[in-house]
Amino acid sequence: MSSEANQSLATATVATPTTPKSPIVIGIYGLPGSGKSTVLENLKRSLPTWSDKFAVYDGSAVIASLMGPDRGLDDFRALSEEEKTRYRELAIAHIRDECQKTGLAGVVAGHYMFWPKDSEHGMVVWTKADQDTFTHIIYLQLPADLLYRRRRQDQAREDRERAAPEHLHKWQEEELRQLDAIAKESGICLVRQDGARLDRNLRAPGSKILKWLHEFRSESEHRNHIRVLAAVDEIVANVKASHNTHITTALVLDADKTLTAMDTGSEFWKLESSRERGIDQQVPTPAEDVFRENGYTYEAFRQVAMSYSHVIGFEELCNDVAKETTLYPELLSLLRRVKSHPHIMAVVVTCGLRRVWQTVIEKEGLEKHVKVIGNGDISEGLIITDKSKEAVVNRLRGPPHNLRVVAFGDGPLDLPMLQAADEGVVVVGVELARSKSMEDALSRAIKPNANGSPHDHNLRQALIPHTVIPRLDTTRLPLIDLSDPTDPLNQSLFGSLPSKSFSKPNLLHASNRPSAKLMTTPTRDATIFGPALREAHRRIGWYLATEFITSLVGLEEYSIPHVQGHNTTGHRLLHEQDTTIVALMRGGEPMAFGVNDAFPLAMFLHAKTPEDVKPHHLDKQHTIILVDSVVNNGKTVLEFLERIRGMYEEGKDIRVVVVAGVVQVETTGAEHGLGRLLRNDDKFHLVTLRVSDNKFTGRGGTDTGNRLFGTTRLD
Repeated sequence: MSSEANQSLATATVATPTTPKSPIVIGIYGLPGSGKSTVLENLKRSLPTWSDKFAVYDGSAVIASLMGPDRGLDDFRALSEEEKTRYRELAIAHIRDECQKTGLAGVVAGHYMFWPKDSEHGMVVWTKADQDTFTHIIYLQLPADLLYRRRRQDQAREDRERAAPEHLHKWQEEELRQLDAIAKESGICLVRQDGARLDRNLRAPGSKILKWLHEFRSESEHRNHIRVLAAVDEIVANVKASHNTHITTALVLDADKTLTAMDTGSEFWKLESSRERGIDQQVPTPAEDVFRENGYTYEAFRQVAMSYSHVIGFEELCNDVAKETTLYPELLSLLRRVKSHPHIMAVVVTCGLRRVWQTVIEKEGLEKHVKVIGNGDISEGLIITDKSKEAVVNRLRGPPHNLRVVAFGDGPLDLPMLQAADEGVVVVGVELARSKSMEDALSRAIKPNANGSPHDHNLRQALIPHTVIPRLDTTRLPLIDLSDPTDPLNQSLFGSLPSKSFSKPNLLHASNRPSAKLMTTPTRDATIFGPALREAHRRIGWYLATEFITSLVGLEEYSIPHVQGHNTTGHRLLHEQDTTIVALMRGGEPMAFGVNDAFPLAMFLHAKTPEDVKPHHLDKQHTIILVDSVVNNGKTVLEFLERIRGMYEEGKDIRVVVVAGVVQVETTGAEHGLGRLLRNDDKFHLVTLRVSDNKFTGRGGTDTGNRLFGTTRLD
């Protein structure tokens, strides 16, 4: 980013945070004539107001005092460079020790380098002790021509060298370049203050320097955490008062890339760059520069907040970005439904700009029902990080609120929040716009369970639009459909379905996968029937068995002979020899053969009616797999399930997995018997290649059984 002194943006650099036990020592730096002495004098005059907070030092005066009786700066200037360095280090050590002893924040005016106009290089007077002591630096940055005029007009310093504007510009650029590097290396917070707009009256309300000083002194991630929790409590109290009802559920939503495909932060900087400099800001933006150097730390987010403080027309820019922000229809519909369900509250918690998202929410007419917690300029008093998001969820879930929390996010910074919630929804947008690092973050978060047993976590994914490729796979990260009123999450939020139903992946399907589309094609092709169609169904059965049933039931290890002559470890379905595959005749037989191909140790049974399942087929079995080509109204499946569960007491504990090529979506709704079982029976699962809203029931040439076995002319 350009370091032109007249730009409105205060760039800043942060690295690792300084040790909390170290005293706060703030440097006021800048070229001679930039206004350091003015700042210091105003601070000293105002000192009675701040005597319990700050101690003000002139670095040169401290050095002079250390020279001893009857000696001063003239004596210092006569010393060798080695001796000068020693006294400079003694001076900053003296300041540091005093601040450590008194607990006051030190404010020190100093020099980084001197650069005579006839010298090829400047002479750095900054020391290692300075680097180890300063926690913050406010650099007074001026346009070179203004600095030149100030220096000429300063009658008190007529001895100052008359350097040309070009030389002053070069000097300032080099000084800032080196200080930037030191700040990144040492964890010093460096802020560039526009010296041309410097407030002369530091006691005046809104004084920039005063704001920085108080912010630096009071900054603390712990204090910020307390302020975030207080903001949550206030929101809950206000919602309860306005709803006049008992709140049971909170939706906590990230903003950028979750509610919209946009990154409003990037849009803000692009618009700011275009207005201030007449150019489109290319990546990386100033915020991205800070995060790239320092990661997404509390200190880095604070640094970005400081940068916002120096943007001219900040509010107007936020409003303009909000005007261009369009919400995903699925998420907008979700938020609108909150309006008519007073037991639910919604909070947008964003690491982005609070002002942008407040305006977006107002634009949609949702400001009474959706509250916003987010970042802004430093004066807003809140810094939102990934830890803050997690803290919001924990506060809502725990006492005193004890709410059910459903969280929505898209990237790694949202993952702690999603995992802390009762249910976490990963919003998955188009591949080019989605977070590139989320895939790895999810892989690390969703650990393989022992013995290959099924995943047991609270995360799901919502595809927007539904045609995009899912994250990971839908076994490790099952799908939900925000636009489907019958989806278990929607039912648990807005219907009569209890919330616990969303916590288990009882319905697994591959509807949106490219592989599913390939396997579905021959089953829908009217020219394919008989043996070719049976083979297509067999392949689907094998796919569903290996892709989904293995995750539901789990795997077990066993010893197999290796081709190199030794034994090695193989895997098979958990309790495979204690599994029964039931082909519901006749349409389910080809697919059941495919399931049997995957699990060859399982018992295989043909069943035309539920009575064909006998007690000895279930005796000592762990899993029953019912296979049918199509599930329309679910009547047949329910009859078989009733037979299995009611045959004897142990039948109630057997895991039953229904495998089908296609399932009608209405059958999975809360108002249907099959749908209710999916929500309430932890031992019942439905696995299908695809879920369809096509209510067509085949007859004759369109009946699946007739097509499979070449009997279309008989119906």
